[in-house]
Amino acid sequence: MKKEIGLLIVFLILSACTTRKEIVSTKSECSVSIVPPEDLASNYKAFYSSSYFNINQFADFDKIKNGILMCRWNEGFKDSTFLIVDFDKEFNTVKKTKNSTEAVILSLEEKKNLKNILGILKKESYYQNCVSDHGHASLYILEIRHNNEKIVQYYSPMNHPYEIVTANANIKLVQDVFSIMDHCYYRR
Repeated sequence: MKKEIGLLIVFLILSACTTRKEIVSTKSECSVSIVPPEDLASNYKAFYSSSYFNINQFADFDKIKNGILMCRWNEGFKDSTFLIVDFDKEFNTVKKTKNSTEAVILSLEEKKNLKNILGILKKESYYQNCVSDHGHASLYILEIRHNNEKIVQYYSPMNHPYEIVTANANIKLVQDVFSIMDHCYYRR
C-alpha cells in the first residue's frame, strides 16, 4: 500500500514537470491539460511498470488495431482492473484483474456510440489534475486506438474524469467513452 501511494506521489510530481501544457477546462479544484503524448505516457509508465500484470495488459492492448483500454486502480487494492474493448473482434470486451477474466457484453447502442465516437476523435493526450480528492485515491487511464495508432490517452491520478466541465468537444467525447466504459465496468 505504501508503494502505491509513493508511486502516486511520484506521478503527481512528474506530471507537474511536463514541457507543454494547455489547460482546457477547470471546475472546482480540477483541471484538464493537453500534454504531449510522450510526457503523459512517461508519467503513468511508472505506475503500470510496477506489476507484470499491468505491463502485459498495456502490451497486449498495443497489438489491437481499433479499441479502448480503461485501467482503474483504487486505493486499498493491490492490482488494477482493466476493461478492454477490441472493435475488430466484434467488440469483444473483457474485464481483467490479476486473478480473473470476465466477458462483458456491450449493447448494440453502446457499440454504435463507441464506433461513432472513434471515428471523430482528434489525436490528443490529456492529464487531469485535481487538488482535492474524495477521501481515497483512484487512478484512471484511458487509451483509445484507431487504425493501429494510439489517438487518445487520458490520465487522471486522483479523481474520476467526470469532475471536469469543458467546452472542448474532444474531451466531451472522451467523457462519453468513460461513461460507457464505467457502466460496463459494473455490469455482471
